[in-house]
Amino acid sequence: MSEDFSMKRAGNYTLVRKLGDGGFATVYLAQHTVLEKKAAVKLLLGEWVEEEDVVTRFFDEARTMESVSEHPNIVKIIDIATKEKCQEEGLPPYFIMEYLEGKSLEDLMKSTDGFTLEQIVKIMDCALSALQFCHDHGVVHRDIKPSNFMMDADGNVKLTDFGIAKAAENTSKTGEGLTLGSTDYMSPEQALGKRDLDYRSDIYSLGVTLYQLVCDRLPFIADSANAVALKHIQEKPIPPIEINAGVPRRLNNIILKAMEKEREHRFQSCNEMREELDKLLDPNAEDVPEEPKGNKTGVRTGVKTATFDLSNIKPENGDDEFSRDDYDITTNYTGMTTRKLVKKPPVVLVGFIRVTLIIAIASIFFLSMFYLYGKYTNVHLKISSSPSGAKIYINKNLVGTSPIELDIAPAQYLISFNYEGYEQKNNAYVGESGKPLEVSVKLKKIDNEGKAKLKTELEELSKAVANLEKTANSKSKKDQANHAKFEEEALNYYNSIYQLFENHDYDFDYGLSYLKASKELNKLEEAKNNITSLISKGKNTSEMHCLLSYFYKELGDKDNYRQELETAYSVPEGSNNKDVLNAFGQYFLETGEIEFAKQYLELSLFLYPDQPDIKAKKEKL
Repeated sequence: MSEDFSMKRAGNYTLVRKLGDGGFATVYLAQHTVLEKKAAVKLLLGEWVEEEDVVTRFFDEARTMESVSEHPNIVKIIDIATKEKCQEEGLPPYFIMEYLEGKSLEDLMKSTDGFTLEQIVKIMDCALSALQFCHDHGVVHRDIKPSNFMMDADGNVKLTDFGIAKAAENTSKTGEGLTLGSTDYMSPEQALGKRDLDYRSDIYSLGVTLYQLVCDRLPFIADSANAVALKHIQEKPIPPIEINAGVPRRLNNIILKAMEKEREHRFQSCNEMREELDKLLDPNAEDVPEEPKGNKTGVRTGVKTATFDLSNIKPENGDDEFSRDDYDITTNYTGMTTRKLVKKPPVVLVGFIRVTLIIAIASIFFLSMFYLYGKYTNVHLKISSSPSGAKIYINKNLVGTSPIELDIAPAQYLISFNYEGYEQKNNAYVGESGKPLEVSVKLKKIDNEGKAKLKTELEELSKAVANLEKTANSKSKKDQANHAKFEEEALNYYNSIYQLFENHDYDFDYGLSYLKASKELNKLEEAKNNITSLISKGKNTSEMHCLLSYFYKELGDKDNYRQELETAYSVPEGSNNKDVLNAFGQYFLETGEIEFAKQYLELSLFLYPDQPDIKAKKEKL
């Protein structure tokens, strides 16, 4: 539970009461100390105060909101506290926003019977206007969902929560460690982890929100967040008109176009989508727009667009729980009802008491079973690293520093280790129901000095070998004397390269240099035997087996080349080693097995996206 700051001063405001907690921040209702003016104060949670990257992103959110807050449908920033001010007041980093009276669109979707077509158009008109303003100012929101829209009593909507918004001029920040969108509303490119997200990703998420508004259900439902993300990537949504026959054909097609898998097939601006929605209330507009690509519905045409009342949309039988709101990696992924079907209360008080008692007993039983179910189905994850203290990210969510233990739902996870001065380590794991999972990694220290020396030694070796070739067949005594001298130099450089390889714990990058040096001096067989000996003496790592496979490849031994690759993949951490995956991809390219090559290269890029040469190789396939 976060610390309670009620009645503390934040600038010219007094914090009155907590409005709600999030994963990284908490929001308070505040009252101006002099004026009759309310505000909302967003404070960073205490556990993140020492995380510099999180603090930076927290203030980035405030600056982003400030840059677009001129728009009437975007929440306004009142003030941002300085670091010195926070220390003086005894508060964590915070900023002050306007306080919005009303409910979120999510709350309204849960509590009302539905929305008329006019209400839906007005909601979307406000949302699209706000988003277009953001996009015009180079800001992509990246977390569009019903809970991030506030609606006042007049039906006006304001866009909030720019926690993971990304400005065009700030593209160097990858957003790693923060959730890049809510799974239920994320675009296919977000689900794929792409970094080049643009305004069309917001349009997709708004399309999902509109789908939920008119259908009273989400387009994709599954038992886990990963499964939902996969549906966004692969599956077409059921056309809204097939769920609710009252949906106008034009509205049906607008939603499907906004939710196209390919960005190029969606609306190319919020204004374009807004123009189509406005035609829904125009009796003189053409009846039905062009159907989106790949989403032919095969349903009736000629629907009058301006006369349909969508306020009585109800879930179909047995399909009451639709929403998948917030997925917490530390708990089971559970559904949350979008809008429960409200039953009329019994007339007789006795009946009411009986029902209440039955519900109470059933709730106790359910909670007990839920606890036991979670205990025996969750995965107990234990993570450690050498050195300890590395920041741990699970599916790009920062969860703490190593060593750490937590319970997570069974699913596939990308676990990343970040430690200053060491190379980032990314591993993919599958957590199986009820089984503990222990992850322990050794991080590789960044050694620019050693790499520079290695490069110099290789260059000098190449020069010595070139001089050896020039003097090899000369009968001149001087050339013969120089030949012996060059031979000694080449051997010294060769031994120095091996020494660097040995001193850096037989690092794969150094090993490739040793391979190159061995090839230059025709010592492949000798070096191969040396690597084999090291493996037999305990260096039985994926890197060493992968390196040995390269030696066999150079020696033309295809059987052992393949055998060592398979061994490299099967030893601990081999399946998470990008060098092994890339080597397998290259092997299958050489054997003409293109589909296998693509699979290994894709997995390598999933773990480490920043590999331009591998990306180019895969794209050629």
